[in-house]
Amino acid sequence: MPKKRFGQNFLTDSSIARKMVEESGVSQGETILEIGAGKGILTEALLEKGASVISFEIDRDLFEELKKKFNGQKIKFVFQDFLSFSEQVKADKCVSNIPYNISTPILKKLFKMQIPSITIMLQKEYAQRLFAIPRTKAYGSLSIFVALRADVEKLFDVDRSSFFPVPRVDSTVLKITRTDRWLSLVKNEKFLDMIVRLSFSHRRKTLKNNLLGLNKQSCDLTYVLKEIGISEKARAEELPLDKFVELSNFLAR
Repeated sequence: MPKKRFGQNFLTDSSIARKMVEESGVSQGETILEIGAGKGILTEALLEKGASVISFEIDRDLFEELKKKFNGQKIKFVFQDFLSFSEQVKADKCVSNIPYNISTPILKKLFKMQIPSITIMLQKEYAQRLFAIPRTKAYGSLSIFVALRADVEKLFDVDRSSFFPVPRVDSTVLKITRTDRWLSLVKNEKFLDMIVRLSFSHRRKTLKNNLLGLNKQSCDLTYVLKEIGISEKARAEELPLDKFVELSNFLAR
């Protein structure tokens, strides 16, 4: 039975798994990282494409079932928590239906691992944050974090009836492709991430008020914002990615 503590909702529609694999662009001979094997419905679709799979699963009750089902096939199971796994994983792509309650830490770890292509199923509302544009409710620090490092393409939505147990939310499959287009323009990546987090820390406050702590570091925010063409009354949700890069680079001089 699915376990609530692991955030398990097993995909039951094999056509969804195959569509996900097909649109991810998996090719024969590639090594694919899968996070959360579950009952193996997505694992099976990946193997059908001729890929080699490295699959993580934390639920001990599924270990023997998975090993028996895929015995002799091109798969390596890692029966432990992906987030606590410290060894290097080399893969051409990640294709996964992950536990939704730990989406952000998983995504950030995948970016740190520099996986070139990530096709991932997420809670629909959460997925919208990853490709949100300025001046929308979904736009926030996560939108900037992802846009800085990748191009995001929405592939398709998945109805909640495709899972057991049936969750209270619908899902969306995204394809996230790594790019250095923006990072190549950034002077200090960690500093930019910090600026973005501060900027969105209180959505109702202006950007200037959220960054007031920087004034204590001999930084004249009024001057800085004027120099790069940002209104003192602007809120973080109004700024596109290029303005955050410009602001960060100016402050990092």
